[in-house]
Amino acid sequence: MLLQLLNGVAAATAVTLRLTVYYFVRWLPLGPRYLPIIYANFSAWIVCYLVAVAAQPKHSRKTSSLGAKLLTLLVGWYDRTHVVTSIWTFLINVFALLFALDFVYRAEILGSGNGVEFSRLGYVDDNSARIVIRHSEISQIFYQASGQSKWLNGPVATSTPESDFVSTLVLTGLERDTSYNYHTNTSLAGSFRTSSSSPKKWSLATSSCIKPGFPYNPAGSELRIPGLEHLSSHVTKSSIDMVLFLGDFIYIDLPARFGFSNEHYRNAYRQVYASPSWTQELQNTPWIHMYDDHEITNDWAANETGLWTDAMEPYFAYHHGGNPEPLAEKATYYTFKKGDVAFFVMDTRRYRSPEDVEDGPGKTMLGESQRKALEHWLRTERGWKMVVSSVPFTRNWRGPESIDSWAGYLWERQQLLEVMWATDGVVILSGDRHEHATTEFPSPDGKKSVVEFSTSPLSQFFQPFDRQYRQIEVTDIELFSHPYGVSKFGVLKFDTTSRKTWHLDFELIVDGKGIWNKRISLER
Repeated sequence: MLLQLLNGVAAATAVTLRLTVYYFVRWLPLGPRYLPIIYANFSAWIVCYLVAVAAQPKHSRKTSSLGAKLLTLLVGWYDRTHVVTSIWTFLINVFALLFALDFVYRAEILGSGNGVEFSRLGYVDDNSARIVIRHSEISQIFYQASGQSKWLNGPVATSTPESDFVSTLVLTGLERDTSYNYHTNTSLAGSFRTSSSSPKKWSLATSSCIKPGFPYNPAGSELRIPGLEHLSSHVTKSSIDMVLFLGDFIYIDLPARFGFSNEHYRNAYRQVYASPSWTQELQNTPWIHMYDDHEITNDWAANETGLWTDAMEPYFAYHHGGNPEPLAEKATYYTFKKGDVAFFVMDTRRYRSPEDVEDGPGKTMLGESQRKALEHWLRTERGWKMVVSSVPFTRNWRGPESIDSWAGYLWERQQLLEVMWATDGVVILSGDRHEHATTEFPSPDGKKSVVEFSTSPLSQFFQPFDRQYRQIEVTDIELFSHPYGVSKFGVLKFDTTSRKTWHLDFELIVDGKGIWNKRISLER
């Protein structure tokens, strides 16, 4: 009777352990949710194993035939007599636990990235370029226009531990529509091309959310980022002019949080930049960044605190310095323009009211100064107007975390929509939800509409079974949604060559393949 009971418990815990580990490392890396289940089931199983070995009669420990031995070896716990003592079962369950531990801890132990050295492009316009470098030694940059023999002296990067040895160097006085090469005295090198004064046809890629080492592969690098590889292939093939990254560049709290110090946040940035998935093509493509909650902690809505300061210090060093100039001193929102396309990149975390505040005039996601700046920009800017939000503007995403997006700030959202409907050419770009959805917001009279392209993750999990995007209200009209794929990014191609009609073509890329297109036109 005891052995039968132990066999039943062992069978149940073994199955639960294996399924949970696979789901955790390959589908949904939520350590706080699944690690306790993994540990509990392994503990229960190993106790059953040890008790059964001690309690099993001597004659039952012998396998009577070669066929029975093979059956025990191949299918383990299916053998009712030898469930808990099967060597095969033992190895599978132990390796399942080891895979989970390897997934959680290998990057933290082996992939610190302390020695990572890199250079990448930040914002590039028609006469300047920002180059972000990380090197433990003081670096001077030298640059030249393609075809020229003379190297010009550029600025010097001051390498200090306080900035984690990261500096942003700004090259100015460049010729427009010109290719340049650069190198430093510390052997970092790259190239870029300045913009023309008013480009009429150009493109950008947009997405958010990166986690190195996911989906887990025990034989692969703990810092591999498959989404970067897909993006690099597309950049090379389609000549993408810019990457607009919408936040969650690091996941400080997944699959497990190792601490809250400034060093923990720095280490997370170093791990991403130490990934072998980066290519020269990606580093030679301008990247513009914003941040979201996982650069701090999940669903952050607490304004500036000690944690915010520790978390944002590496963001300012690694990303903010490479962005266009902010609209106000020490602000984290900014605008920029490329040809006939203007961008307002919002900060949806730093200035927001707590989510549990009652919605209304007293609740804000942007703060008064940022909202007024956005409204002024919408009223005065001409041409395409890209409003960039780290969290979705639509309220079609349901579920317990929906109030973290604009669904929790509907009064302020309505004020912005009314200003958007009063102009033309407004498009919203967002990420965060690990899915894609294209949503239309028609004005009450049906004469104007705003479209949102919400796309993520670049390289992270998606919810395999829980579908939360659903249209209910007539204010948010679903045009297309696609939840599947661990790598999703959107490509926007702008064409403003015509005097009468401008076009914006959007393409959704999932796991490296284009699956959907949408054209929006703007009549001039």
